Amino acid sequence: MMNTTRLERAVVSIYPEIHRRVTSSVDDADERLLWKELSCCVLSSQVRYPVAVAAAEALEREAVLCRQGASADALESVLRSPLLVDRRVHHYRFPKSKAQQLAATHAAVHSSGNGLLALLDGFSCAEEARHWFVANASGMGPKQASMFLRNTGMTYDLAVLDRHVIDYMDELGISRVERPGALSTLKGYSNRETVLKSYAHDLGMAVGLMDWAIWIVMRVFKAGNDKVAYS
Repeated sequence: MMNTTRLERAVVSIYPEIHRRVTSSVDDADERLLWKELSCCVLSSQVRYPVAVAAAEALEREAVLCRQGASADALESVLRSPLLVDRRVHHYRFPKSKAQQLAATHAAVHSSGNGLLALLDGFSCAEEARHWFVANASGMGPKQASMFLRNTGMTYDLAVLDRHVIDYMDELGISRVERPGALSTLKGYSNRETVLKSYAHDLGMAVGLMDWAIWIVMRVFKAGNDKVAYS
């Protein structure tokens, strides 16, 4: 059992720095950056985040997703290439299935407009955007769609409910998932998100940045080191 008071204090203590860094570093997104962020969100499912980032950067270098009609074969070829992460060579875990998902998502985006930037500009709110990506982007559930919209600076009012955030909520008794898989649907996800939004509001925080603070804090506490540093 973790010390819930120390957990909450740690989140509160590092939130201002996260808010400052994130809100001061958001640049105007271009098509290439948007595809990099989207691919990273898709590629990070069941994969270590640094490996997913390296794979997304490899796709960006080849600019595969910035071409019309990006093929699954071209994407898979890049994802099968060795990746250097922390001075060690890694191989991406799901090159074929993720290549197929990204190719399908690329086709869905271009069938709805002239690319990701144009698509995002057409949404009236972040919730509408998330709904579209969950419904149309292969490999993107509510968590991945929320992460994409946060990382691109479109909104900080959607929560990324990963396992660290869920564990934090459970530790503090904020709420519990009633059944396995409840977070895989937008309805179940939104129900849990609403609770976290209320908690964030009470602390004077944006939920889409507070969840980032929680992610950092929980990783540190689970590793058995309660000295939290943001870097």
